[in-house]
Amino acid sequence: MYEVKTEIKIIPDGFESVNAYFHRYVLRNYIELGAKLIGRWIDDDHTVIVEIWGFDDQLHYQNFFEMRKKTSHYQKSLFEKVANDKWIISKKEVHLTPTGDYFQPKYSVSASVYVENEEGEVLLVRSLHRSDTLELPGGTLDPGETLMDCAKREVKEEAGLDVEIVGLVYVAQNVSNGVISYVFHGKVVGGTPTNCAEETTDVAFYEVNDFNIDTLITRPHFKERLVESRKLNYQNMDFIKIRPYELLHRS
Repeated sequence: MYEVKTEIKIIPDGFESVNAYFHRYVLRNYIELGAKLIGRWIDDDHTVIVEIWGFDDQLHYQNFFEMRKKTSHYQKSLFEKVANDKWIISKKEVHLTPTGDYFQPKYSVSASVYVENEEGEVLLVRSLHRSDTLELPGGTLDPGETLMDCAKREVKEEAGLDVEIVGLVYVAQNVSNGVISYVFHGKVVGGTPTNCAEETTDVAFYEVNDFNIDTLITRPHFKERLVESRKLNYQNMDFIKIRPYELLHRS
């Protein structure tokens, strides 16, 4: 996307008129021609309006204003445009180049793993960021990573173990902070339980029962996650690509 910032200096008393003209004619007209409004702001003194518009590419921007003159919205606005322009002192455009590719999701996705040893003990870790409780090993999904790959990576990084994913056993959405949590059942295929620097302490297999669970796991949602996961109620989950469609894995 090709983005352009416009800084419009106006006479303070003209804000209501300029704003009304924008919503009545400019906004509809630009969207009709494929531009995207990134944002529009006014300063405290109502003397500067800043708009950032996104265009498909530089050619789209270069042809945009000639296309606009041919639209019915523009033709209908000409009379009011003359009256509106008297409030505008100056306009300045800045063409923006991004400093990188960024993705900020509305929701955070995490993957954890429920693992038992041959004695039925559960793998738990104590995160350095949450030292008040033990919990299942897990963490946040990286861009381009599948949930299963995330789950296996987090167990390796937090507990020093290699695991094989058996199936999906639990999903929860925390509507308070936007975190969606997936828990997989895993089996150890290599490694040794190890505290991991800058990640975890107290990495071990623990006997978990009704008498000690509240002592081991002090946060209610972590307790619920373990209790539900150990039921091993496997849930179907597809990992896919689109355009073209490809089924990568079905669990």
